[in-house]
Amino acid sequence: MAKLLSCVLGPRLYKIYRERDSERAPSSVPETPTSVTSPPSSSWDTYYQPRALEKHADSILALASVFWSISYYSSPFAFFYLYRKGYLSLSKVVPFSHYAGTLLLLLAGVACLRGIGRWTNPQYRQFITILEATHRNQSAENKRQLANYNFDFKSWPVDFHWEEPSSRKESRGGPSRQGVALLRPEPLHRGTADTLLNRVKKLPCQITSYLVAHTLGRRMLYPGSVYLLQKALMPMLLQGQARLVEEFAIHRLGFQPQDIIIYAWSIGGFTATWAAMSYPDISAVILDASFDDLVPLALKVMPDSWRGLVTRTVRQHLNLNNAEQLCRYQGPVLLIRRTKDEIITTTVPEDIMSNRGNDLLLKLLQYRYPRVMAEEGLRVVRQWLEASSQLEEASIYSRWEVEEDWCLSVLRSYQAEHGPDFPWSVGEDMDADGRQQLALFLAQKHLYNFEATHCTPLPAQNFQMPWHL
Repeated sequence: MAKLLSCVLGPRLYKIYRERDSERAPSSVPETPTSVTSPPSSSWDTYYQPRALEKHADSILALASVFWSISYYSSPFAFFYLYRKGYLSLSKVVPFSHYAGTLLLLLAGVACLRGIGRWTNPQYRQFITILEATHRNQSAENKRQLANYNFDFKSWPVDFHWEEPSSRKESRGGPSRQGVALLRPEPLHRGTADTLLNRVKKLPCQITSYLVAHTLGRRMLYPGSVYLLQKALMPMLLQGQARLVEEFAIHRLGFQPQDIIIYAWSIGGFTATWAAMSYPDISAVILDASFDDLVPLALKVMPDSWRGLVTRTVRQHLNLNNAEQLCRYQGPVLLIRRTKDEIITTTVPEDIMSNRGNDLLLKLLQYRYPRVMAEEGLRVVRQWLEASSQLEEASIYSRWEVEEDWCLSVLRSYQAEHGPDFPWSVGEDMDADGRQQLALFLAQKHLYNFEATHCTPLPAQNFQMPWHL
C-alpha cells in the first residue's frame, strides 16, 4: 500500500539509462535498489514507456495543468472582472465552489489511476524504490543508481542549500559574507511611525503585490517556468541534459574560484552578479545584454497608473538589482551592449540611450572611479554611449584625443601606491581634460558594442576577455 501511494505522488519519469547488455535482461526486475548498476561508458538511454492507464491518466492531468496555469496567471484580471460584474457574491460563489470541489475529486481519482498504472510497471516501481532509498540515505551508491533516471528535477534529493555556507560561518562565530539584500522592505516616509494601524493600512497593497508577483510577475520575468513552454521545449531540454551528463562524466570538475570566469546573458546577469558578490575571488565577469535594475523595465510594460504597485512588487518580491551586486565585486568586468536590443530598452530598440546596459556601466564606473566620473567625465561618457556604431565610437574617442598610454600609467601608478580595492580616488587632483580622457578610456575598456538584437547568439569571434591592469 505504501508503494502504491508513492507511485501516486511520485514524479514524472522521462528517461532510463541502462547498459547495452540490459536489453537482453528479463523484464521482471527485483524491487531492491542494489539490483541497479550505474551506466558505464557503453550505456544507452531510452524514453520511459508508460503503460496505457498511466499514459491516458497523465494526459488528462497535463490538460488540467494547462487550464490551471492559464487561470492562475490571469487570476488578478479575472478577480477584478468578476468583482466589477458582481459575481463574487456569496450566492454565486457557493455553487461555483461545489463545481470546483467535484472537479478536484475527479482529478484526484485520475491521479490515483495514474498511480495504479505506475504501480503495475516494474520500471517505475524500481525507480521509485531507488528514489525513496536516496531520500533516506544520500550515499554515493544510492546517488549513482538514481543517476540512471531522468525525472522531474524538483524531486531530486537536496544536496546543498544556498543558506548553508552563511549558517556554518555564523555557527562558528566567523564573519558572514556581506552582500546586497535580495528583497527590500517598503521604506517608511519621513515622520511616519511603524505602528500597527499603518501596517493594517498597508496590508491590502502588500497582498496585491504578493498576488501579482506570484502569478503574472514571475511568469513574465521567467518565461521558462511556464508549463506550456516546458512541455514544448522538453525534447531539447532532455538532449541538453544528456550532453551535460556526458561532459561531466568525461571532465571531472576541479576548479578553484580564481580559475572561474562567469559569462551571463540577459536575466542571467542577476545570478552572475550575485555569484561574483558572494565569491569575490572569481577571475572575471562578462555580462551580455544585461541591465542595472528591473524596476524601469517592469514599468515599461505595465500601465502608468500601476507605477506604485509595480515598484513595490518588484522591490519586495522580484528585486533584480544587478548594479548593486556588481559594485560589490572587485575583479575585471566586461559589459556587452546589444545596439539593437528590443528587451532591455525602455523606449524603442533604435533609442540606444534607453538601453539599461548604459546605466549598468555608469553605476559601475561611478562606484569604482567616483572622482573621474564627476560631472565632466559623466557627460563625455554619455556622449560616447550615444554612438550606435564603431565608426561613431571611434570619432568621439579621437575627438577627445584620448592618450591610452598616459591613462594606463596613471591607473597603474595609483594601483601601486594605494592597492587594487575599489573605490579609487584617482582623478582627484586632475584637471577636467584629464578626467574626461580617463573616463572615456575606462568606459571603452568596460563596454563592448555588439550590433545585434537581444536574442542573437554571440558569435565566438565577438567573445573577448575583460580588461584588467
